[in-house]
Amino acid sequence: MILKKTDKKTEESQEAGTWFSERLLGKAGFLLNKAAQKVRDAYEAQLSPLGLTGKHYGVLAVLEEKGSVTQHEIGKCVYIDRTTMVSVIDDLEKLGLVERKEHPTDRRSHAIYMTVKGKETLPKAHQLGVSVEKRFLECFSAKEQKELIKLLRMLVVTHYAVTKEKV
Repeated sequence: MILKKTDKKTEESQEAGTWFSERLLGKAGFLLNKAAQKVRDAYEAQLSPLGLTGKHYGVLAVLEEKGSVTQHEIGKCVYIDRTTMVSVIDDLEKLGLVERKEHPTDRRSHAIYMTVKGKETLPKAHQLGVSVEKRFLECFSAKEQKELIKLLRMLVVTHYAVTKEKV
């Protein structure tokens, strides 16, 4: 038997693999959930000095991409329910990162605008997010990272496009 020299990180990840049930390590749902938990925790830790959570970051990213839109439209983009969306927008308003204004064409709705402070904060949040993903995915080669993103994107787009009856 030939033993390959491994680095400490590889040894630790191999050891961590022994903590889980082999049956569960063969289940995509379990693996996706555990990976999501870890990356979410890492995002939360990195964003916390800015007073942000992953949901806050998602809302700000949508506003950057789409401009001023309603809470309902933002919620559809990031798949956050109405009640949670109100809370997230309240948080961002308290932080001075967004503001609600009358919607220009719909008197029943408010448009959400990113403030100057929000526009200044978002690049810092982007940078922190990039560093989280870089560390989280460093166990893969660049090619594997691109393939993972491609496959996950396909999963998300496919399954969020499906109606609830089909799921």
